[in-house]
Amino acid sequence: MLINNYTTRTYIKESGLVMIRIRWNAKKSEISLSLGYKVEPEKWDSSKQLVKANTTLKNGKKIIYAKEINTAIRNTLSIISEAFDDFNRLSIVPDKNELKNKLSENLNYYSCKGSSSDNKNNDCLFEDAFAFFMMERPKEGSFGSTTPHKYKQMHDQVLSCRMGLTLLQIDQKFMNRLVVWYVDNDYCNRTINKQIKMLKSCLRWLGRNGYPINKEALEFKPKLKVIPKTVTYLKYNELIHFMNYTFPENQAYLTKARDLFCFMCFTSLRYSDLVALKHSHIIDEQIEMFSEKTDGKLIIPLVDQAKQIIEKYSWYKGDTVFPVPSNQKLNDYLKEAAELAGLNRIVSQSYFKGNERYEKTAYFYEQISCHDARRTFVVCSLSLGIPMTIVMRATGHSDYESMKPYIEVLNETQRMEMDKWNTHQYKSRIIEELDKMDSEQLKKLFEYVKEIA
Repeated sequence: MLINNYTTRTYIKESGLVMIRIRWNAKKSEISLSLGYKVEPEKWDSSKQLVKANTTLKNGKKIIYAKEINTAIRNTLSIISEAFDDFNRLSIVPDKNELKNKLSENLNYYSCKGSSSDNKNNDCLFEDAFAFFMMERPKEGSFGSTTPHKYKQMHDQVLSCRMGLTLLQIDQKFMNRLVVWYVDNDYCNRTINKQIKMLKSCLRWLGRNGYPINKEALEFKPKLKVIPKTVTYLKYNELIHFMNYTFPENQAYLTKARDLFCFMCFTSLRYSDLVALKHSHIIDEQIEMFSEKTDGKLIIPLVDQAKQIIEKYSWYKGDTVFPVPSNQKLNDYLKEAAELAGLNRIVSQSYFKGNERYEKTAYFYEQISCHDARRTFVVCSLSLGIPMTIVMRATGHSDYESMKPYIEVLNETQRMEMDKWNTHQYKSRIIEELDKMDSEQLKKLFEYVKEIA
C-alpha cells in the first residue's frame, strides 16, 4: 500500500541557487535540498523546472552547461523517488531527519557537499557509491542522454546477482559469479562483456575518486567465446535507392523519416546531434558543432544531397534545422519505410550464449535504426575512396582502433573499385558509337535525349 504521497518542486532562490523542495505526509512535512548550482533567472525555465536548453553558466572561471545541471536535477529527483519507495516498502512515514539521513546516504548532500569521507575511506555499499557516481560522473562530460539508463541497468543486474553488496566484495570470485548469473539469465556473451566493461568503468571512476576498490575486479576478464557483431549499414546503391524512393502521399511521415535518416548518412551525425542541429551550426556550407555525446568538435562539409534535404525543410521555423520525432518513433518509421522501399537484404548475426553458438537472420528493414546511418556514412565514404583520416575527422573518431568495426567495408570497396573496369568499358563503347554518327544523327539523338529528360 502507498503510505507516502509526496511532491517535489525545483526552483531557484533570489540568489540563483537551485533548490528542490519536498513535501509529504499530506504536506505537513517539508525539506529543501540545495544542488550547489547557481542559475541566472533569465536562463531558468520555471514551467519545466529546468535550466533552459543550450545555455551556459559561469561558476568562477568554470563554464557549466545546462545539460550538467539538468542531469543533476533529474538524478536527484530519481533518488528522492527511490527513497520514498524504500519507505513505502517498510510502511514508514519518515520525519524530516529520517528523510534527510536516507538521502544523505545516496546524495551526500548533508555531509561534505557530494563526497562522504567515511564512505571513501572505508568499505561501503555498492548501491551508495553508485548513487554518488551517477550524481558526479555526468558533470565530467562524455555522458550521452541514454548513458545513465544503461548504467542503471547494469546496477540493477549486479544487485539482482547479490543484494547488499559492498565495494570490496566485488572481487574476482564475485565477477565470476556475476558472469554465471548473466549466462543463467539468457544473456548473450557479447552483452555480458559489455555489462562487465561498464561495471569496471564505474569501479575505476570510484577508485579515482577515493573509494576503496578491489583491484581483482579491475583485472577480471570474462572467459567467454565472442563473435564480433556484424556491422549493419546501407550499401551505396541501397542508400541512393532509398533516398530516391517515392512514398505514398498519405504517408508523408515515412518520407520525413527517410529524409532524416539519409541526412545522417550523408553527414555522419548521431541522432542526438541531429536533434540539436541549428542553422547557426551551418557555416560556409559545412556543419560545425560539438557532439552531444562526446563534446568533441565536429566539422562536416555538406555534400549536395545533404544540402537538398536542408532546403526541402526550409519551411520549418523551429529552433532547429529539422522537426525530429523521438528516437523510438523515428526507428519505427524507418522500419516501415525500409520495408516499403524493398530493403529486404538478409542480415545474419552469429553469437554465443555460454558455450552454445546461435545464428539469427532477419531482413534489413526489420533491424534498421538510426545507428545504421552513421555506419552507412563510414562505409560508403571509404568505399568511394575518401581517405580514412577525412572520414575520422567528420565522425569524430579519435583513432584507428575505433574504426575497426567497419573493416569489412574492404569487400565492398574492392567490388566498387573493380567495377571501374566495367564502367570504363561501358563508356568506351558509347564513345565509339558516337564517333560513328554524322551531324544529322547526333542532332536527332540530342533532340531525343532532350525529350525524355
